[in-house]
Amino acid sequence: MQKVAAYLLERRDGMEHADVRAAEAERLKKEIHGWLSSKGASALGRAGTYQPEDGSNGTFSIEEAVDGNRKCWTLQLHEDTDEGRRFSVAVVITSGNDRVSVYVTLETGWTTTRVMPVLVDPRCPRIVRSLLSPPGSWYHGSSTLHQLRIARSFEDGEALVAEIHHADRTVPLLVVSTHEGDVVLPELDSKLGYDLIGLANVVRLDEAASWALTDILGREWCCYRGAVRLFWPDFSLKKDRYFHPLWTAERLRMGAIGANGIRDHFRNQLRGLVFRAAALSIVRPSEIDDIRDAASQGMVTDLRHRARSLEEYKELANRYAADNELLRRERGGLRAQVEELQKQAVKLEGDCCALQAHLRAANAMPGAAEESNDIPPSAEAEEDKITEPSAGETRFYKKVGSRPTHDVMVNMPDCGCNRWQNAHRADKARKGIAKLENDRTDWKSMQHCGSCTGGGMWRVRW
Repeated sequence: MQKVAAYLLERRDGMEHADVRAAEAERLKKEIHGWLSSKGASALGRAGTYQPEDGSNGTFSIEEAVDGNRKCWTLQLHEDTDEGRRFSVAVVITSGNDRVSVYVTLETGWTTTRVMPVLVDPRCPRIVRSLLSPPGSWYHGSSTLHQLRIARSFEDGEALVAEIHHADRTVPLLVVSTHEGDVVLPELDSKLGYDLIGLANVVRLDEAASWALTDILGREWCCYRGAVRLFWPDFSLKKDRYFHPLWTAERLRMGAIGANGIRDHFRNQLRGLVFRAAALSIVRPSEIDDIRDAASQGMVTDLRHRARSLEEYKELANRYAADNELLRRERGGLRAQVEELQKQAVKLEGDCCALQAHLRAANAMPGAAEESNDIPPSAEAEEDKITEPSAGETRFYKKVGSRPTHDVMVNMPDCGCNRWQNAHRADKARKGIAKLENDRTDWKSMQHCGSCTGGGMWRVRW
């Protein structure tokens, strides 16, 4: 089985007293019972069956462990298809010493051993949205989990920058900018907020808020005119900007499947990116195993006390306790190793994304920007335009799209060709280069490459 997503939701406010934590845990259990009943569970005992919407066979089991005022309640669901595919959801409610937490995992795989790929398209479980809906704050680590927010002013943008910079932030921030008052794809902000609830905080920016990001963070970190940017935790201006991917409005519009089709394709890609990161980096709360271990140890201790008059039972209980203690120590060591490997995997995935972005920006060749239904993972090429051209500098540009009034251009490395031709009638190309370079038209010469195809290359001497 492969873990494809994980959630950690924590209630902390007003949870100082044990009776309050117990009441909150019971409320959450009732919410989950209602969700299970809506799936067709016949009876809510320790185990049972239900009927998933896709026609697969659903089974569930419930376990509970108690250690004084601390409680751990676990619901495990398995949905098996006739083809041998299994999808599992585990929901664990923990009433600990100072909080109530909900840990949710999604796993998929085959019911029998086979070397065969598993197509994965995970979605946020409905129960997660239901738990996050009632009033009151939910947390993941030091971050508060929010529904879709809107930054409507420069001051809101300043507050968002402070949140991006916060050293203890534990969830990603997805920033969706607007152009002329709206997002570039229909309902893009609300759809992304729906997909990523509980894992990322989605913020829609007006133009004033976008200016705040540009003014404070700099042009390298900007997000405006309909672009979308993902700010992972542990943000620093000194780190590689490609680790925090940017999708420009031009890239989001590219494709021949219609605005809604492009939007849904982008949603799938972004959801997969965030879900994979969550599956690797959200660590199972240690209190779950602490409560279960303490409850198990209490049962063994009680058995040993009751077996004083029966030597064979006492010996059996002692042996069980020794084996249990050894297994706990081994599991603790393995858990530490898994957590370390998870951290390494997250870092390697980030490094891989950054390297791929660098390669795309540096090695893009003529013809590579042909029309495609795929949404590129980021749009760093337009972002590389950091400084204006200086006198005597020669720059190269490639056409990647067309608008009624101008061509869409990006900065590119020298293509290496030697068939440069003077261009006298390329009005749309001229307007595109001027638009890219802040409306500058004071170049000394402009030539078109006679060899390059797929939009063509232009050499401009400033």
